[in-house]
Amino acid sequence: MLAQAGNEKEIDQMIASGNYFFERKFDGERGVIEVYEGNVYLWNRKGKEINTQFPEIEEMAKKLPNGIYDGEIFVPSNIVNKDKPTTSGRTNVRPTEAKILSRVKPAVFKCFDVLQFEGASVRDKPYEERKEILGRVGSLHLPGFEAVMPEENPKEVWNEIVANGDEGMVAKRAGSRYENVRSANWQKLKTWQEEDFKVVGFTSEKREVSALVLENGMKVNCALDGAQYNALLADLVKTGTIMTCSDGSIATVLQKTYTAKVKFLHKSESGLRFPILHELEGYK
Repeated sequence: MLAQAGNEKEIDQMIASGNYFFERKFDGERGVIEVYEGNVYLWNRKGKEINTQFPEIEEMAKKLPNGIYDGEIFVPSNIVNKDKPTTSGRTNVRPTEAKILSRVKPAVFKCFDVLQFEGASVRDKPYEERKEILGRVGSLHLPGFEAVMPEENPKEVWNEIVANGDEGMVAKRAGSRYENVRSANWQKLKTWQEEDFKVVGFTSEKREVSALVLENGMKVNCALDGAQYNALLADLVKTGTIMTCSDGSIATVLQKTYTAKVKFLHKSESGLRFPILHELEGYK
């Protein structure tokens, strides 16, 4: 289930209506844990199995009751780096490297919903009943598993999120069931905006690909590292021509099209304020 974009300016009205519960939003990697008789499968949003990338989550999940759990994989030690998702550095790494990172910078599973529990589907149960089940699982206090429960004082929490520049909140309609669609019953209220842009080129300042040039001539730093960065370098198809960016810098034009999911605080004619590369698609 995916959330629709909500209007953060309406949060006071949403709170006053009493029709919504509010949960903190975390900037990591969406994940689903499937547990059956000690067998664990960890999937990302695209349906790819990622057990080897997060071995600490796999090990923890062996102790969970049989079920299917939806949540966000989150690395607490990376929270200070607001220029990229907290799971940056854990995607597309070798299993041996993932094991080392799982000990040095362990991830946790921020679970916000339950789809199946002890052999029975609970998708059609109302939000409140699914949260009650999740609360019971959270009471097991498994290291690496954290149940995301609705906030008792959402306005106070929202003010804290805005002050800290954190990700935002998700408003979930009372009584709603779990749907395998992007639904208005879940609305993401973000202090940051997010948009897809076509990538047309790149600049080379500190390394071969320092920044990606977007279709509007603006740039976003290439926050990829490790295996992700190497995969991009191997996939680059250059045209041999150059272009001038909106800030006057020179960039190499790309022949192949990429799509960059970019987070930013504000967008104006002069560009994006604090643009952050959240995801890059179009290369393998």
